[in-house]
Amino acid sequence: MIRIIGLLLLVSISELCFSTGQVPDYMVIDNDTIAIFANPLEQYFEKVNNREIIGLKGCGSTACWRGYKAIWRLRNDSLFLTAITSCHLGDWCTDIRDADLDLMFGENYKNNSVFASWFTGDIMAPKGELVQYIHMGYGSIYEEEQYFTFEKGIKIKERIKSNKKIADKIRFHKKEMEVYKQVQDTLFYYVKKNVSWDTITTPWFMLCDEKYILTFNRRGKIKKAWVDWEGETFREKIDDWWWNNTDDRECRMTIKKAIKPLRLSYLDLPKKRFKITFEILYDRKTGKIELWKEYWMENE
Repeated sequence: MIRIIGLLLLVSISELCFSTGQVPDYMVIDNDTIAIFANPLEQYFEKVNNREIIGLKGCGSTACWRGYKAIWRLRNDSLFLTAITSCHLGDWCTDIRDADLDLMFGENYKNNSVFASWFTGDIMAPKGELVQYIHMGYGSIYEEEQYFTFEKGIKIKERIKSNKKIADKIRFHKKEMEVYKQVQDTLFYYVKKNVSWDTITTPWFMLCDEKYILTFNRRGKIKKAWVDWEGETFREKIDDWWWNNTDDRECRMTIKKAIKPLRLSYLDLPKKRFKITFEILYDRKTGKIELWKEYWMENE
């Protein structure tokens, strides 16, 4: 159902790929301080082939694999490093001392900063609402991304990228998930009530204990019921008319008919046609029918 999740796991904005969301660097522009999803200091370490940060003391974590947090300033389109400090602050992290930029950079340290002449590339700053948190590097998705392009420390271009399309998809699927969770018990009530689960009168191969993909219109009326084939309908999975005209089709029609009296218009529904999954478990020995719920629904 929610295949957007698979898409999101492929998204990585950072040059570094970590398995945990990372603490950002920060950049000061005029009177604003913004988080940036980039680490320009890494290019310096590559250039000098040395990662020693002289004088730095602080606290790291899996959310800061690089071991530092850098503070930058954009002044007259030039990028300056003004501090290298601890990834974290707080009661649990008290023994903190910033790096000694004078000892690290020597004569290049002037006016309490270092011109980042080594850096060429993009610095991305997230803007607007956090649409989807992704527990991986700088992979989280925001409404917009502001890009600053540098060449040898000089800003040569600036642009805004809109994430509206993917943000709308994420919001839509989040709404699907909300409805998905809210209606499971109600769907089960209708199916249990309106479908015969008597193995004496119903052949075993016609018992419709399956996982279904149910499609509803924007008014909350069921339109289609398909058997779920690993997250897809069989029509998406295989193109074979024979399967469409056997037991699978009968069960789909049975489940759709059972749910047909239900209207979900009392819920805050998505603004267009939406899908939810629904799974029935039936024990042929005991005659017990159960609703199977996803792990996340049972543990929220």
